[in-house]
Amino acid sequence: MGIGKLLKEYRLEQGKTQAEFVGKIIDRSYYAKIEKELHQINAIDLINLLDYNEIDISSFFSQLNKKYESRRKQILHQRKLMEQAYYNVDIKQMKKIKDTINSNKLSKNDQEMQNLLVDGFIELLNTDGEPNFALRKKLKEKIFDIPTFNPIKLMLYCNSMRFYTLSDNKMIAKRLIKKYKQDENMVVEKDLLSIVINILIFSIEKNDLEDVEYYFSYVDSVPAIPDIYFYKSIIQFLECLIRFKQSGNSSFLKMCDVIIEAVSLSGMRDYSLELSKFKNKYQKQM
Repeated sequence: MGIGKLLKEYRLEQGKTQAEFVGKIIDRSYYAKIEKELHQINAIDLINLLDYNEIDISSFFSQLNKKYESRRKQILHQRKLMEQAYYNVDIKQMKKIKDTINSNKLSKNDQEMQNLLVDGFIELLNTDGEPNFALRKKLKEKIFDIPTFNPIKLMLYCNSMRFYTLSDNKMIAKRLIKKYKQDENMVVEKDLLSIVINILIFSIEKNDLEDVEYYFSYVDSVPAIPDIYFYKSIIQFLECLIRFKQSGNSSFLKMCDVIIEAVSLSGMRDYSLELSKFKNKYQKQM
């Protein structure tokens, strides 16, 4: 189906005339020929037209290209599996995901990006071996090459935060929160919360708790819904550990233990053990 025919379907669904549908964006007579696919519409006018008629852009293009939608779902599913393997501290599963990526019929660029993401996760989990400096450099270069932050760049950055200094991460994180805090895209929201988790972990490791209130304030503004429950729970764990370090009040450590137990009961036993080790190590550094 072409763009013109799909626009016509949306227009008829909304019960609008061509003049009502295009408003002042483009000439009505020109638009009539677009619906008949005698003329093309430029990208800016198309986006403005979709926005004017409150048509979701991703939904429009997914209907325009079913192959694109299938590829997008495949990519998002792989990234979800990466996250699950990461939080389960499962390098073996990560390598299986990498095999799946290389056997799937993705484009060369998509395959390269998926492999870079999974390699980044593996590098983060590889705490005992030698750092892969070549991979770290490649990740940072890839982030630099993408001109503006988008969901792909956000996830790449999440994977690479440990390769930046804490001060650089704070500067980048604040910029991203300011830009995307009103974004209702669940993937973007999860990435921002992941960034906050990393910032708080690094702050505890460096015993540099300056600015933590900024991140707590942002997290408090994010509604607690099932899709982000895990992220907010981990942030609460980190906040309780920080509050203990600030006040010496042992009730905050008890709350940490409650959250660790809840994570374990949810089936993420390996991750709960990592949280316990982290708490035991850094509660002593006051």
